Amino acid sequence: MSKATTTVRDGGSPAAAEYLLGSSCAERERLLAQCELLRPASASLLDTIPLPPIAHVLDLGCGPLGILDLLSERVGPAGSVTGLDTDHRMIGWARESVTELALGNVEVRHQALPPAAAAEARYDLAHCRLLLINTTRPRRILSSMAASVRAGGWVAVQEFDWATWQCDPPHPAWSRLKDLLAGVFGGDVHIGARLPGLVREAGLTDIRTSAHTYYWQPGDRYQTLLLSFARLFRDRLLRHTTLTSEELDSLTSTLHNHLGQPHTTVRESLLVQVRARKR
Repeated sequence: MSKATTTVRDGGSPAAAEYLLGSSCAERERLLAQCELLRPASASLLDTIPLPPIAHVLDLGCGPLGILDLLSERVGPAGSVTGLDTDHRMIGWARESVTELALGNVEVRHQALPPAAAAEARYDLAHCRLLLINTTRPRRILSSMAASVRAGGWVAVQEFDWATWQCDPPHPAWSRLKDLLAGVFGGDVHIGARLPGLVREAGLTDIRTSAHTYYWQPGDRYQTLLLSFARLFRDRLLRHTTLTSEELDSLTSTLHNHLGQPHTTVRESLLVQVRARKR
């Protein structure tokens, strides 16, 4: 699922955000597992983007790895990849990943992307994955990404849309908990559906959209992700909804039992991918 729930600080630069899921070792493990899950889809997206022989690319909000390894392979030894993140611990882990994978053309910086007015058009591709869903100002980020690429360069974005995140057989506990979490998440959980329009607003053209989804069953890591989010956001749920602690416990217990049934499947949120070009 998404990298985190974040809130862009007022007055901050587009990628400066508070990572509410934290930077624990467990979160690092989750994000690296997510990288593996989304690797084929991300690779297929990059396959649609023609880069120059010597390309310079950006991965915004890279976390402990992002798609730095995929980008490194695409640009080759003569090109360069820059990963940006605003969490010190994530940057440390990203540098460990770069060293372990011997990505000699990759640099990782503890830095936010400058606002559009201050951005230098220096990259052939600017990419982010599961970043916009976690902010309240996606337009600012997209505008800065567009400003950071050269004329003829590319912007690529990958975001989830919770509309398809369902369990089968359906269960009222799932629907209620998902709706409650959407209300306290902090970003637009349906931003995937809005991506083409947002990219167009940023002045980009030649827009192409694709999508991927996944199915889970009991025992799969992501079968109970909704329950994991309920634990992580427990305090917010109790503070910002009418749920009592007892009601939340009953709701999650009921859903846990349902998701554990042998024939219950979960259809993951739709991963929407958009790539577009700067005039």
